[in-house]
Order: sequence, then structure tokens, then C-alpha cells
Amino acid sequence: MQGRFLLRSSGSGPHAVQVKVCGFTDEKNISSVASLPIDAAGFVLFRKSSRYVPSDRLDSLIRTLPDRVTPVLLFVNPDPDEVFAVTRRHPEVLLQFHGDETPEFCRAFGLPYMKAVHFEKPGDLLRAEARYPDAAAILADCPAPDSGAAPGGNGTAFDWELARSEAASLTLPLVLAGGLNAENAAAAYSLLHPAALDVSSGVEDSPGIKSRQKIHDFLGALR
Repeated sequence: MQGRFLLRSSGSGPHAVQVKVCGFTDEKNISSVASLPIDAAGFVLFRKSSRYVPSDRLDSLIRTLPDRVTPVLLFVNPDPDEVFAVTRRHPEVLLQFHGDETPEFCRAFGLPYMKAVHFEKPGDLLRAEARYPDAAAILADCPAPDSGAAPGGNGTAFDWELARSEAASLTLPLVLAGGLNAENAAAAYSLLHPAALDVSSGVEDSPGIKSRQKIHDFLGALR
């Protein structure tokens, strides 16, 4: 896997947490933020998302990343042939499954993966960890605001307090997503102590276009 996302502690300040910025769509935009110390960059391969990138764009997008940044490919209930086709070309990636994928499906590609949990009630994270014991991490996100919305990137947070006790009990790394921004990142970390924070809309100028200043402020709130 390119980079060392989830393989080490990042940062030397009071909040030693790694940061994934999800939903990049443009090479120039990646280049404009490449000098910032993010740990992972997410690319959404889900056609209903406003941040969708076709698989034939991945070569150029991933090449633009610094070697220290891990590329993460986000899928939602994909066809297995699609995942195999992409991962044959990009074996250096971390996979992220954001739908109803089974454990058998997630592990079928022989690559490290994160499994998203749409947190609704206490126990959701521990149940996911028990079901996906070989995951690289459990990613906690809020449910989509309505049945037609794309999962993730909706700028909505779940009630972190409800997950506090079980977050401390997880054996797998926890990645926290959903409604994060520079104003609440430190509070989110202090409450749940995740291994990483996953931010998308909270550091954007528009869907898929990230703001260098907003990423800088987000990182500054944590270091």
C-alpha cells in the first residue's frame, strides 16, 4: 500500500491523528494541496456521488499524489468485476466499502480495506468489528439524510457521544467521518480518539474541489 495511512501515528501535537481528505476529482486541485501534511486521499467510484470519478481517470489522479499519501478508493455496493479491474491497475490502494458489502466480498480482492458503518445506535461499531475482523479499520459515518442521497460527503455528523464508550473498546482502528470541519475536528478527536479523521465537504469550495486554506485550518486545529 502506498503511504502509511493507518500504519503509524501521525502528528506530534496533542491530537496525534491521521487525516484523510476524501472526494478529490481534479489533478490541479490535488497539486495545489499536495504540500499539506495529509495522510490519505479518497476517490469516489460511485456514480450517484457529486464527487464521482470514472475509473479511467484514476491513473492520472493517483500519479499526482505524493508517495507519502495513500490513495483510497471508495465503492458503494460495486460489481466485483469493477473492483478487480481497478485494483489490477492500482494494487497500491486502500479500499473503502461504503455500502452493504459482505465480509466475504470485502476480502475477495486481497487488499486492505476499511468498512464503513452508518452509525445509528450504540453497538453498531462493535457489531461491525465482529463481522469484519480482518478490516484495516472501521469507518464511522452518519446515515445518509434520505434514501436517495449518496452515502458520505453530506456534511452531517452523527451524535458522537453515543459512540464514545464503544469507540474506546474497539480493537481495530477507528476512522471518523461525517460533518467534520476545522471548527469541530479537535472536539471530535478528544471525544472518540480515532486513529484518523476523514473529511470531505468540510474542506471544500465546491463538491470535489478542495480548499487549501480549509485543509490548512483543519490540520491546524489538530496539531
